[in-house]
Amino acid sequence: MSIMLVLLIFTAVFILIFKQVVDRNYAVLYGAVAIVFLGQIFGFYAPLKIVQSVNLETLLLLFGMMLYSTAMVQTNIFESWGIKIGMFSKNEPWLILVSFSLITYALSLFMNNLTAMLIMLPITVSLCTRAGVRPIPIVISELIASNLAGASSMIGDFPNMLIASSTPLHFLDFIINMFPICILGLALLFGLFCLRNESLIFHKPTVASARSSKGNNERDYFGADHLEDAKTVVVNKRKATIGLIIFSGMITLFIFSEHLFIPPSFVALVGGILALAFVAETRMEVITTINYRDIFFFFFLFIMVGGVDATGALNYLSYYIWIFSNHNQYFQCILTMFSAGFLTIFLNAGPTATLFIPIANDLYHFADNDIIWWALSLGICAGSSAAITGATAGTVAANYLENYKKK
Repeated sequence: MSIMLVLLIFTAVFILIFKQVVDRNYAVLYGAVAIVFLGQIFGFYAPLKIVQSVNLETLLLLFGMMLYSTAMVQTNIFESWGIKIGMFSKNEPWLILVSFSLITYALSLFMNNLTAMLIMLPITVSLCTRAGVRPIPIVISELIASNLAGASSMIGDFPNMLIASSTPLHFLDFIINMFPICILGLALLFGLFCLRNESLIFHKPTVASARSSKGNNERDYFGADHLEDAKTVVVNKRKATIGLIIFSGMITLFIFSEHLFIPPSFVALVGGILALAFVAETRMEVITTINYRDIFFFFFLFIMVGGVDATGALNYLSYYIWIFSNHNQYFQCILTMFSAGFLTIFLNAGPTATLFIPIANDLYHFADNDIIWWALSLGICAGSSAAITGATAGTVAANYLENYKKK
């Protein structure tokens, strides 16, 4: 009885979120309260279990990386890099697609996907408009590159942060196991665009129209504005250098955290505080700009998933996966990967990871290696790239393009 009621509440919450009937933060708040209430009535969710269900390690890791990336954005270093890449690309559609996807990949390796896309979107759309290139395929490529980068490292996106906080895996484990396959995925992405003959989507203005617009030759038309933009973006080189030094220290500690017995959350938090103190242009703006709503959302989501787990529902699910796979570890990984990818389309990446961690953990106990975690990470990455609802960055990009189209 308790299992059915809790699953009903959990399902109802995410249906309301998917249909955008209720703000997702209020939805998980009400859902968490309802599950805790049922837990007290039926006696399956003790107060100690509620406290233990909140993964503080993950929340601190997320908060620390938010602090760091928000402070670094204020130096304008990332925007400057984007504009310089645009100047290098000039008006070549394929060069724009590849170079902007690569810089998005590089940014998303070490910062939240949403932050990376918020940096790249204005630069991409502005450049595409001037070059006569439709921004939609470029933005799609950037989104997928961002998702692949997030899956490549421990700190690239929330699902990997959650996996790292819930397992003995370390920074180098993600780089060794996920980075090569994600780079291969990026190469396949470019190949897919090539095979689909994406030149049909791109339409450059003619030399005549370029001259009539700027009274100059085609090369000047596509390069002058970029040079002007590069000059107007003022980079605080001193603070950007300090920020990069702090980041180098963070990466070093992430790599050796296993031997130093330092939790990744501590490294991220200290790095974020140092960035706030020595890199941020306006400290109060950094503090107020951080998306606390995400932290709020995942805090109550942890309580909800903890309630589902406390009923034993997730144990049943992992058991049936184990039985259905005929105890075959690789079949379990395939089932986990595809089911996680499918759910990510509707639930978003973070909630899917939160839900699947206990299931993967049960399957992990029957395995002799870590492959189940890489299958889960890849499945969530695929689901994030399959539809705009799979990741928050996809929805933000779609809304940005829609508003730009209206203008």
